[in-house]
Amino acid sequence: MDNRSKYSFKAFSETDDYQKVNADIVRHWVSSMLTERSKQIGSLLDIATGMGTMVQLFLNQLPGQKPTVICLDQDESSLVQTTDRLKSLSFDVKHLHTSVEDLELPDESVDVAIWGNAIHYLQAEGQERALTAIRRVLKKRGWLFFNTAFYAEARPPETLVFYRAQVRKAVSHLNSLGIQRDRAQKRPAASNFPPASHYETLLTKIGFSVNEMRQVAARLHQPAWEHLSSFRQYAAGALHGYVPEVAADAMREAVAPAIEKHGQRDENNAPYVLRNWLAVSARRENLSSGVTSM
Repeated sequence: MDNRSKYSFKAFSETDDYQKVNADIVRHWVSSMLTERSKQIGSLLDIATGMGTMVQLFLNQLPGQKPTVICLDQDESSLVQTTDRLKSLSFDVKHLHTSVEDLELPDESVDVAIWGNAIHYLQAEGQERALTAIRRVLKKRGWLFFNTAFYAEARPPETLVFYRAQVRKAVSHLNSLGIQRDRAQKRPAASNFPPASHYETLLTKIGFSVNEMRQVAARLHQPAWEHLSSFRQYAAGALHGYVPEVAADAMREAVAPAIEKHGQRDENNAPYVLRNWLAVSARRENLSSGVTSM
């Protein structure tokens, strides 16, 4: 494992636990959308496409439909791989190597936009710019779907004992190595995640009606937690004041004892800890006719 993959989100996104919760979320999104709107989807924008996990899950729920797929990402190598994979499945695919805030597509040209597991990377101002850009390119009553596992309510109260044990174990390990925390370093702003209500307020302000805000509890087993804990942004938030790579290694090593002691047990007696995903569906409203939150 090279350092780039070791400290990235990619490994976590490939775990069975991650795939399962996102498949459940996407299945619910598509079912809700088709209940209200049965016509063919002509164009689908996949924001922060990464390795294409979310868009492929979404397309799997649309048998017989072949929308034009527009993949957007700032990582050009992932973008090329994903678009090539979708083209091999006979989809008409375009790709945009840009940020969502700088989205350049014609006004009202997209039926559906999905933004999987990435909105939390942006601070509030960036989220507002991004959602405004998405609204502009969506057709009237077009759909926006996004989700995140990084928001204020992501940690069920009963799981806090696991997080505290993990942090204590990680700090103890770093102390044993003589690695001290820089106490002058403040907690990264990116690790202060907003509550679910923040997204409802923001969407309504920009001109969306919120169709549903759904909280989904996902079982994360040890492999998923080890990959998530190796994610640099996650580790920097949990152990601010340490070098991110060092913090990530310590957090990953602390998963096994913490989950063994404080995790619940599944039907195979494997320990897991729940984490909540926020799944949001919204529709573009016509601002001139007034905006209401449903």
